[in-house]
Order: sequence, then C-alpha cells, then structure tokens
Amino acid sequence: MKDKYMMKITSLAVVTALITSTVGAISFAAGVNSVKSTTSTAAEAPAITDNVMSATSTDAVTSIIDEQFTVGKEETVYVLASADGTVNKIIVSDWLKNPNHSQSIEDVSELDNIENVKGDESYTINADNMKIWDAQGNDIYYQGTTNKALPVDVSISYKLDGKTISAENLAGKNGKLTIRFDYKNNESQTVEIDGKKQEMYVPFVMVTGMIVDDTKFSNITVSNGKVINDGDRCVIMGLAFPGMQENLGLDKSKLELPDYVEITADVKDFSLTTTVTLATNDVFNSLDLDNVTTMEQLKDSLDTLSSSSMQLVDGSSALYEGLATLLEKSETLVSGINDLYTGAGTLNSGVTVLSTGTTQLSAGTSQLDTGIIALNDGLKTLNDNSQMMRDGAEQVFNSLLAMADSQLEAAGLSVPKLTIENYKEILNGVIGSLNRDTVYSMAYNTALSQVTDVVNAQRPTIRAEVEKAVRRSVLEAVLAQAMPGTSVDDYMAAVAGGLIDDGTIAAVDQAVEAQMATAEIQATIDANTEAKVQSLIAENMNSSDVTTKIEAAVSQAESGAGSVQALMAQLDSYKTFYDGVLAYTSGVDTAYAGSEKLVEGSAQVKEGATSLSIGASSLQTGAEILYGGLGTLKEGSSALISGETELFSGSSKLADGMKEFNEKGIQKLVEAVDGDIDVLITRIKAMIDVSKDYQTFGGKSDDVNGTVKFIYRTDSIE
Repeated sequence: MKDKYMMKITSLAVVTALITSTVGAISFAAGVNSVKSTTSTAAEAPAITDNVMSATSTDAVTSIIDEQFTVGKEETVYVLASADGTVNKIIVSDWLKNPNHSQSIEDVSELDNIENVKGDESYTINADNMKIWDAQGNDIYYQGTTNKALPVDVSISYKLDGKTISAENLAGKNGKLTIRFDYKNNESQTVEIDGKKQEMYVPFVMVTGMIVDDTKFSNITVSNGKVINDGDRCVIMGLAFPGMQENLGLDKSKLELPDYVEITADVKDFSLTTTVTLATNDVFNSLDLDNVTTMEQLKDSLDTLSSSSMQLVDGSSALYEGLATLLEKSETLVSGINDLYTGAGTLNSGVTVLSTGTTQLSAGTSQLDTGIIALNDGLKTLNDNSQMMRDGAEQVFNSLLAMADSQLEAAGLSVPKLTIENYKEILNGVIGSLNRDTVYSMAYNTALSQVTDVVNAQRPTIRAEVEKAVRRSVLEAVLAQAMPGTSVDDYMAAVAGGLIDDGTIAAVDQAVEAQMATAEIQATIDANTEAKVQSLIAENMNSSDVTTKIEAAVSQAESGAGSVQALMAQLDSYKTFYDGVLAYTSGVDTAYAGSEKLVEGSAQVKEGATSLSIGASSLQTGAEILYGGLGTLKEGSSALISGETELFSGSSKLADGMKEFNEKGIQKLVEAVDGDIDVLITRIKAMIDVSKDYQTFGGKSDDVNGTVKFIYRTDSIE
C-alpha cells in the first residue's frame, strides 16, 4: 500500500517525465558528441499584451513587463558519462536572451573553451572580469566545458542473476538483469524552519529513460515509473526525488519518496544503446504558497504546478493537440464508415434489383435512392473533416521535424531546415558525408596540412644543417687536391693552431666558396633540404599521436552517422503514418465526389424510365469513382485509428494520474506529517525558495533571470 500511495504522490512528475521522454530526453538518446543549445523561436514567446491583460494588479503588470524585457539566461548542461555513471565530459549550452535588442550584453560565466555556436558575435572582458558580448541586437548562443562538480551524481550498478557484474562484462549475456540508478543530491542550502537551522536540498526531479528491443528484453518492471511497448520496442521511464524525503521531513515508515530507480528484466544477448537522465528543478519554481494555509489551498497551488510542468518541454502541447484532433476525427471516421458500408450495401441491392428487369424498376429505384442518400450523407461527414485531419497530421510531422532540426544543430551539423519533402535527401547527404573513407581522407589531409606547415616553418634551420654538411664535403674535395692526405678535421685543427699560413687558408676558402656558389652544389643543397623536409613530414604523419587523432575523428564520425540513421528511421516511421492519413483523406474526397454523381444519377432515374440510360451512365461513373476511393480508404484507415487511439489513450491516462494525485496524493502527504499541514506547507515553501535560488550551473550575472536543466547520457554497452 505504501508503494501505491507513493506513486500517487509522484504522478505529477510522471506527467512531466513521460512528455519529456517523447520530445526531449529520448531525442538526445539518439546520440551527439558535440552539443549546442536547443532554442525556442520568437513565435513561441507569449504576447506581452495578453499577459498584461490577464494581470490583476499593477505589481503583476510590472512583474510581467520586467520579465519580458530583462535579459535572461537559459542553460542546458549535457553530461556525457560511462555506462556506470562516471562523468567523462560536461558540455554547457547557454542562451542569452536579448528582448531589448541591445547592442551589448553583460555576462558572467565560469566555463572554459567558450564558443559562439550560432553567430559571429564576439566578447571582451572588462575590469570586473565580466564578459561583454557585442550582441548587435541579437540573442547569443554559446557553449563551453567545465570540470565543476554536478549538483546531482548519478551512479549505475548492474546485477545478473543476483550477482554484481560490471557494464563492460554484460554485453551478450543472458539472464535476469537488474539495473539500478542511484541519485545523490549535492546541492543544498541552510534554511531556518520554526527557528531551527536545517539543510534543504534543491528539489531536483530525476527522470531516467531508455529504449530497448523486445527481442532482447522481456518481463520488464520498473520502480517509480512506467513501461510503454509499441510492439517492437519498449520505452522504460523511471523517476526519483533525491533529497525530497529530508526536505519534507517525512517518516519513511509512513511515506517513502524514491531516490533511486530500479529496472528488472529477462535479457537475451544483452546490449543497450544508451540511457538518458533529465534533472530539473523547474517543476517547483512556478509554485506560490505565500498565502496558502489550508489543505484545499495547497491542492489549488499544486494545480498550478501541474500546469507549469506541462510547459517544461517546448512544443509538447502542440503535439498533444494535433493528436487529439486526429482522434476526434477518427470517431467521425468510424461513424462515417458505418454509414458508408450501409449505403454501399443498399446500393448493391438496388443495382441488383434494377438489373432484373423493368418490372422491378420502381422498387429498385426507390431502394437505390435510399442507399445513395445514406452513402452521400456518410461521405459528406467524412469529407467535411478531411482537411482538419490533414492539418493535424502535418502539425505533428512538423513538430517532429523541428525536434530533429534541434538535434542536428546540437550535434554541430549545419544543414538546411528539414521539411516533409526534403528530410530524407538531407539526412542521406549527412550520412554520406560521415562515410568512413571520406572522413578518413579529410582527417588525414587536415593532419598532413598541419604537419607540413609545422615542418616548413623549420625549413631555414633544416637548410642550414644541410648546407653545413655539403660545405664539409666540398672542403674535403678541395683539400684532396691542395693538400693531399689532409683530412678536414686535421686541417681545421692546424688552422686553429696557427700551423697554416694565411695565404693557404685564403686559397682554400676561396676554392670552397667558388664550389659552393656553383649551380650544381646549390641544386644538391635544395634536393637534400627537400628530402629532409619530406622525411620529417612522413615521420610525423606515422607517429602514434597523429594516427590516433585521425582514427578518433573517424570513430566519432561513424558514431554520428549511426545517430543520424536512427533519427531518419524515426521520421520514416511517422512518414508512413502521415502518408496513410493523406491516402485516407484523398480516398474520402474521391469517394464523396463519386457519391455526388450517384445522387445526380439517382434523381434522373426517379424522373422516369426515359431518363434511365442517362441515370445509369452517371450511376456507373459514380460507382467506379466510389470503388477507387473505397480501395484507398481501406488501405489507410485501420492504421490511422489504432495509432491515434493508442497515443490519445496514453495522454488520457496522464490526465487521470494527475487527478488522482490531486485527490489522494496530498491527503497521504498530510497523513505522513501526522496531519500537521502547517509544518508541511512551511517546508514546501522553504524548498520552493531554495529551488528558485538555483538558476545556473555555469554562472550568471546577479541581475539576470536564469533556468538550468541537466541531461545525463551514458555510453552504450555492446
């Protein structure tokens, strides 16, 4: 029972988690190695006029205006980790919002390797060590790296058939697998509650997700979460609240809030592409409990929390509305198809009676007319809603393409905006550009150019060494003629000792210089210098340092190509559904046009036998058009209904979970604090204050409003 009530308490965060999983975290699971920030468009910002009109006081109006004309900083922290949760790299993407279109923006950042990822604006550093961006009226998007400690540590452990096993030894194994995610909250503040100093943690909601293959995973269970199966794959989601138990001062024997996620499954030939964990405190930042003193007021405030959580992911509401529209029209589809088949049956009977002879003409014509009217009415209902269904399906497709654009941008790939018509061509081009041979050639040529530049910079030194060696050889040849039997070393020693007269020395030097000035000797020096340069270039290119960097670039490109292929597979899957919608609505339109001709023909038949030939011709034409439309309709309708119903049913379950949270979850919280609602509200207020204080990971100016979320992605196990 305790677990049952705990799930009611946490159902709000499940709403957030499940929505996030479909449009955020699982997208990131497709894989990127170089991450840029995902940004909203200007069209997504609320209208200032609408907000002001909805305000109920001068202070509220002032707050809204200040917020919309104040520089803001939106931060996404990408944590790339090993399969056991060990952090390998942290990449931070920052979006500096510039609502006033200022020419410069002041910014504070603790990041290293800062790079503008969406423009050519640069920054300078003033005397206060603050970055001054030359914004030129634009928003600024940049990213950097850091080794700063994370606010929440994620550690992952594995057990196979009850025995602990490392991630690297799991690949290909069979058995009963347990994967446990433990979350340690490191971010807290000392606050005063009822006159006592207490530690209060920043209330992070941790949502962990993964996608697994049904052929390798079965009998899946997850603590504090949900498993969704589409017939081929399972999406596993779990959530936890590290530090929340301590924040609310709850006795675990009465109510336990989870700080871990545990997944069990029977696995066969185990492999795992990745896991993704989202950490955010935004869920609690929209709550205002200043005037809350009763349980009913607390419920009302948590309704506000429910609304705010639904806005955590840009575009999710539009996606839901599109699906809801499709399902609504699917109900009309079912009704229309019933009318359609009823009318078609009646039509068939009427045509049969008509063909038996003129003695049954009157009865057949009447029956035919009834069937045609029923058929026409059913098709008209469907036809009236065809455009809305097409618009809804296109809205969903465009939302998915916008998410794909964000993923490609985050991966550092600059491509044209994806559309329904061009996405396959563009993504195939990206995959082709990441071909191993192509990337190897590019990496090799880049390294060769760099090594060549370095060696050529030393060419004067190399030439001097070569010239020195050639001069010695020339001196040796001159001495062989002028002073037979005297070596170069002996000659140099004799000169140094004053044993050779100045005239002889001058003659030898003159002979050497004359030889050195000849075209033949200069050509030898040039050739030997070039040979030495090429030898050094080859030696550097064959070094382990250069070959390792080339191979790393190739491996990174191969990984990126796999991620893009996975992204295209997702879009192709929805394209099949989208084409079904178009085929269905086209069939409806065609069938309706045919039924209109049938109505015309039936009216002519009723006018009299003399018009029978004309009516029969129209009837035949309409029946042929109708038959073609029904064929197209049959191909697209079944997949449309089942897919929409499943999607909408999931959304309905989320709404039911929220209602259950409001009705029963709060009461269980009150019971856990022995009915002392004042204590509970005081702690929640303190926790919200701590949450609102935590606005940045990489740093920001004090006068800037900030938001921050963390996305942890683990390496694959293969």
